[in-house]
Amino acid sequence: MDKPKIPLSQIVYGRFIYWLCITAAVICTIGPVVAIASPDNNFMNPHYLFSAIWEGKNPEMIWLQMGNGFPGGNFWLHNLSTGDGLIQFGLAIGCSSASVALMATAIAYFREKPRAYKWALLSLWIAVMIILSALGTYQT
Repeated sequence: MDKPKIPLSQIVYGRFIYWLCITAAVICTIGPVVAIASPDNNFMNPHYLFSAIWEGKNPEMIWLQMGNGFPGGNFWLHNLSTGDGLIQFGLAIGCSSASVALMATAIAYFREKPRAYKWALLSLWIAVMIILSALGTYQT
């Protein structure tokens, strides 16, 4: 029995998702090790953070107690060398993997013969919606 030929667009999407999620998982695994190994080199000291969580404090109270309130979703950009910054970076890679994979898939759709313009445009549309959602511009 002959195996069905897998379309290039599906192979491209699968490889991008696979490798970006593996990369994100590795970074998210290294982040807590760095955070615990050097608790003073974090945006928020994990010992005080866990203590506040176990005491049942709400997130707003914890952010105020640890610093000057919540600094925004992209605080990790300026704190990439810290453990919690590394964890957030890994999460950002994992969450954005679908948009990157969809953009690569759109390129594959444009390159195959016959060109699948509708699928390519749909892939780009969904990638843009993911990016706008991640930026907080588009909300459902």
